Amino acid sequence: MKKTTPCKTTMKLFLISAIYLIVFFDCHSSLTVKIEERYPRVVTPLGSIEGYFKVSSNNKRIEAYEGIPYAKPPIGELRFRVARRLSPWSGVLKAKRFGLPCLQYTQFPMDPANKVEGSEDCLYMNIYAAGRCEHHFKATMDPAELLPVIVYIHGGAFQFGSPMSFKPTYLLNKDIILVTFNYRLGPLGFLSTEDATVPGNMGLKDQVIALHWIADNIESFGGDPEKITIAGHSSGGASVHYHYLTNLTSGLFNAGISLSGTALNCWAQTEGSLMKAKKLASIVGCPSRDVQDMVECLKTRPGYQIVQAVGEFMPWLFNPFSPFGPVVEKGGSDFTFIDRSPIDIIKSGEVQDVAWITGVTSEEGLYPAADFVTSEELLADLNENWESIAPHLLDFNYTAPKAQHANISKLVKQYYLGTKPIEVSTITEIVKLLTDRLFVADSIRAARLQARGNQTPVRFYYFTYRGVHSLSELMTGNTQNFGVSHADDVAYVFDAASELFNSSTTPEDRNIRNLLINLWVSYATKGFPNIGIEWPEVSKSSDRFFHLEIGGPKEISIKDGPAFGEEKFWQGLNLSENIETNHVKAKNSEL
Repeated sequence: MKKTTPCKTTMKLFLISAIYLIVFFDCHSSLTVKIEERYPRVVTPLGSIEGYFKVSSNNKRIEAYEGIPYAKPPIGELRFRVARRLSPWSGVLKAKRFGLPCLQYTQFPMDPANKVEGSEDCLYMNIYAAGRCEHHFKATMDPAELLPVIVYIHGGAFQFGSPMSFKPTYLLNKDIILVTFNYRLGPLGFLSTEDATVPGNMGLKDQVIALHWIADNIESFGGDPEKITIAGHSSGGASVHYHYLTNLTSGLFNAGISLSGTALNCWAQTEGSLMKAKKLASIVGCPSRDVQDMVECLKTRPGYQIVQAVGEFMPWLFNPFSPFGPVVEKGGSDFTFIDRSPIDIIKSGEVQDVAWITGVTSEEGLYPAADFVTSEELLADLNENWESIAPHLLDFNYTAPKAQHANISKLVKQYYLGTKPIEVSTITEIVKLLTDRLFVADSIRAARLQARGNQTPVRFYYFTYRGVHSLSELMTGNTQNFGVSHADDVAYVFDAASELFNSSTTPEDRNIRNLLINLWVSYATKGFPNIGIEWPEVSKSSDRFFHLEIGGPKEISIKDGPAFGEEKFWQGLNLSENIETNHVKAKNSEL
């Protein structure tokens, strides 16, 4: 048979076509995807969006849409104000790369010489869809084909962070939709003048707008707007809990997961907001006598300069780690997030009656202890100056009268260390102290109180599994085993710190990952966490604290003894952050 040689142009077109046909398989590995369908595309009520394909760890194809704007950029006159919703667009929006993180003063900068990163133009969302495959080019989908949605809110003490570290590699082996997004942070997200000029909570209101966007548009991506679970870690977990306390997100979700953070945690409530706003104004050269003039001046300052000033509110290392965060709004507006304290709202029973899971790890206090546990010099400084550092490290600088700071500091140190000094040999005690104060005691209290007011289940878990690696290794720069760190649990779910958690893993690590992912996905899908054993609710009346302890893939048990976290000790200090508003002065005067 005589051979023919095609022209170069024809051969080039053939090769391009062949490459596209080889790369883009459908769910069943058949070559049915057309060349013009090599990128997934959806049509939303706002306009068309084009993404790209990723694969999960099991080589399952995922539709990825990254960098979708969900609100107008909060810049210029919109700084410190509620973000504006987007108008519909024409043409096709390309969503193939992350939007920049929100401008932030970060504890873990890419460049150690510069702690400020990101952009004010940052209100972007990322959507990952698994399981749709042959359905993803349909104009509409059958309701039975719609997938449950998990919306993940990143942590970072309300000061830093972004969703870029939380990858869908393992979670989207399951048939779900995952949504992540940026929201304003630090003073740009949480500055407040304690009146109608800047009521505050701009970052939480960004989340509200994002949740409305999801409810309005997620069906276009194959997601079920009637099955939305909001989840978060640390300040993201506290954010989730805050959405139970506001009317602005009523009906927008039907389950929640708060890991290592609730609205009752001491760092999740900001005091002295006006004083902080005036101090910030002074730092950047703005007048502070008249609040409106002050805010107008702050709008003219570069965002970088405003965020750089956050360091002035952290007198010892990165502490307190959340100087700008959620506030009780004053002055009234048509978009008030909360106007009463979280504990008042919870105790009144006026929370959204939606199922809730919350939990902690056993050594949460490695954040912030990782900054100093390996430094003899810093430990000596902490020991010598404990009475002046403790109010900032333990976040009671604004919730106890200044005259009582030294006494409270002494009581805390004596309770956890007795007469022992703060040094390398007492690291375990210091980590426990920080764990209880900053995370565990208030999380347990939040679960107890919410359970009493809710008809829907409230469940609590305690994660004690230490795998081959821990995030504390990244935070300390040391491979010593300090325990189960803050964020070790969520790292398994989201492939965070993959350089650690994907290297030298064990079957036990992989089984823990599967257990946690099954817990999340079954909860989002059926409203009940499937973990192989019955997981009782937190009691509505008893002092016994029923909770799930996860000590390993085969070490899952229900505990119902006295609560851990030294809850009674911390409540006995009568710090004002979790005392009903009408009793704050009386309680404080007793100390």
